[in-house]
Amino acid sequence: MTALAGGLPRMMRPAPHQNYPRGGYSLEVSTPLGQGRVNQLGGVFINGRPLPNHIRHKIVEMAHHGIRPCVISRQLRVSHGCVSKILCRYQETGSIRPGAIGGSKPKQTASPEVDKRIEEYKRENPGMFSWEIRDKLLKDGICDRNNVPSVSAISRIMRSKFGGVGEEEEEEDEVVRRTIEENEPRTKHSIDGILGDRSSHSDEGSDVDSEPGLPLKRKQRRSRTTFTAEQLEELER
Repeated sequence: MTALAGGLPRMMRPAPHQNYPRGGYSLEVSTPLGQGRVNQLGGVFINGRPLPNHIRHKIVEMAHHGIRPCVISRQLRVSHGCVSKILCRYQETGSIRPGAIGGSKPKQTASPEVDKRIEEYKRENPGMFSWEIRDKLLKDGICDRNNVPSVSAISRIMRSKFGGVGEEEEEEDEVVRRTIEENEPRTKHSIDGILGDRSSHSDEGSDVDSEPGLPLKRKQRRSRTTFTAEQLEELER
């Protein structure tokens, strides 16, 4: 490789008028719902608008069958962050509906009866996680999908009752993942195929309005170890 005096090596200099390809997808597209954009996976999204409910339904359905979020993201051409956020919200609230746009979300509070039952569950089984208590409230019929407290609300109750023992479980890594996928062949899903089904329905009734109601297997997490002040002093010696 030769270098010119006072300049860059010849192989490092760009050729004049050289055009570099930008990609195979256009930046903006027109959709019936407005001006859309194309993400890095080739999927179309409308900035500022939530994903349609039928796509959210499909994300939860695929996760219920053990398909990992990264695979769901590639097959549906939806960003991995969006898939993780929808699954986390579904695990916490049991709903696939998007949150309110604008403003701050008020803290969810439990009734005194539910508060007392949470305290009983925790005293009977001190190693119980917040999401396990939430599932037990639903299983025992104390709450339903509409009024069951979120994982965060249960964690706050346990911290106030038991002095900070509650587990915070709002991270994206709480999304359910199976370590071993089933060997049976998976049905290939695509946004084009999903959106194609909407042509036979009217605009008002085209989207899924019901909740999936599918249980998602959670990743097992080790209980957090706590120490007293005396134990900490001994450990620091």
